[in-house]
Amino acid sequence: MMTPDIQESRVRRILSDLTNVPPTEIKAGDRLREDLGLDSVGSMELLSMLAEEFDIDVEMEEAAAVSDVAGLMALARRHIA
Repeated sequence: MMTPDIQESRVRRILSDLTNVPPTEIKAGDRLREDLGLDSVGSMELLSMLAEEFDIDVEMEEAAAVSDVAGLMALARRHIA
């Protein structure tokens, strides 16, 4: 069973890989586009990397509704649980 801390750590690592922001500097309130600089291509890549990392399938509409790191963590938790 994957703990929430491990999930969060893995999501931060993926975001760090995409944005070049160190994982320790990525905060729950950071907005994906405005604060971390993810564009639409980066967002698609993020979705793909999450699907691969956690073996989940997320609908585009659900993913499009996520705008910050906290929302991304919640999305991952919903699909992993």
